[in-house]
Amino acid sequence: MNSSYKESQDGLLIDILESMTDGFIMLDSDWRITYVNAAAEKANGMTRESLLGKTHWEAFPDVLGTDFEREPRRAMAERVSILAESFYKSYGRWYEMDIHPLAQGGLAFFGRDITERKRAEAEREELLERERSARAESDRAARLKDDFLATLSHELRTPLNAIMGWTHLIKMAVSDPEKVLRGVEIIERNAKVQAQLVADLLDLSRIITGKMRLNVQRVHLPAVVEAAIEAVRPAAEARGIHLHSVIEPIAERIHGDAARIQQILWNLLSNAVKFTPEGGRVQIVLARVNSQVEITVSDTGKGIRPEFLPHVFERFRQEDSSAAREHGGLGIGLALVKQLTELHGGEIRAASEGEGKGSTFAVQIPFAILHTKDEEPRQHPRASEPTSTPPSQDLPWLEGIKVLVVDDESDALEVIQRILEDRRAEVVTACSAEQALATLERESFDILLCDIGMPGWDGYELISEIRKRGVRTPAAAVTAFARVEDRTRALLAGYQAHVTKPVEPSELLAIVASLS
Repeated sequence: MNSSYKESQDGLLIDILESMTDGFIMLDSDWRITYVNAAAEKANGMTRESLLGKTHWEAFPDVLGTDFEREPRRAMAERVSILAESFYKSYGRWYEMDIHPLAQGGLAFFGRDITERKRAEAEREELLERERSARAESDRAARLKDDFLATLSHELRTPLNAIMGWTHLIKMAVSDPEKVLRGVEIIERNAKVQAQLVADLLDLSRIITGKMRLNVQRVHLPAVVEAAIEAVRPAAEARGIHLHSVIEPIAERIHGDAARIQQILWNLLSNAVKFTPEGGRVQIVLARVNSQVEITVSDTGKGIRPEFLPHVFERFRQEDSSAAREHGGLGIGLALVKQLTELHGGEIRAASEGEGKGSTFAVQIPFAILHTKDEEPRQHPRASEPTSTPPSQDLPWLEGIKVLVVDDESDALEVIQRILEDRRAEVVTACSAEQALATLERESFDILLCDIGMPGWDGYELISEIRKRGVRTPAAAVTAFARVEDRTRALLAGYQAHVTKPVEPSELLAIVASLS
């Protein structure tokens, strides 16, 4: 090959390299730059003279990313072509490097600016992440709504079951004064439970829609605190829980709604009593702190897990929302407390050292708050009078049928027992899954009637365990979980029938008769 041909070929190669839009840099085997094309010179903002002779790392000290360190060395050592990416900090730009080993030693770099591509990828990823987050939030909200509706149905149907059941029994036993009195007491107790649930829901709705108004007056807070304590004292004494109060005699009155402040305290004290074991202690302290009054309710109860503590005031959130939860409720009590406290211009804090270590709630209300118009007296809608229908004379007799009834609610247990016994069934009761299993080991039954929402093992787990043990007794789930999916789950778990509370006696008797 003559020298003129070689020179012409080299010249053609240089022309090609110089006309490229991609940057091109050559290194020798000592990592020193031997050639820089015009595109690379422009991209780096440096002259060729300042780059030639420098090592790869001396020329570009501000490049970030392990690819810039690792991949050229690997290409040189392994004699392989590599595609890598690096970020040039000085220019705030990304470059894609196509690295090729040269036959005579050294490397050739082809570099192209991919900043816009990287930016588009980042924006696309951000949009995808937002979409994922929005979808996850939507799914979470849907689950919370479904869980709340299921819980609401359960909590409303449970007292309604006792009310309707005992109404039927009273009609059947008007000549038995003792049974009538017992039924009236149970109806009254469960009606109060249901009324409180409805009142809480209405209050929450008023707050959410901005229609809650305070009847602001001058309030003597020590008297309100004493009234709240007296309201929960019977429940505390029934469980052997000691109520201790430390009330500072604050002469100055605050401006607020006495009924709503008492509602705040009643909710906190009721929760403390509910979650404190027998023989425990609940303390309420009223004290002045600078320009505010502080009311602290603390207990020696089950406490709050650290991961749930930030969510304790959220609507519809419950630490245990499973069917096997130990305590009932809708999960709106503390949300109401927070909202009502804030309507008074105050704030509430929750603290707990963890599970089994009790909890403390501190409410602070300033002495002066904004004034609002008095609201009209609250009017509660009255239910229409139910039509009286005589008990059916065609209800089946259950003589000779032995039934095991399982329910953790004593009122519900008793009403089902009375309905069945009035039709001459032999009834044995159990108040937990464990007791039911022990009873089934001793005796055989024609029918099993079982609640679903029970502490410890729920009704699904109980029927599953019964079937595992080979017991084929026909069973019906009698539950306040009334959705279609609840019925499906009950049937898949091993029940032959699903009866929703409140129980209609004729339906219950017909199912027992058919299953037997």
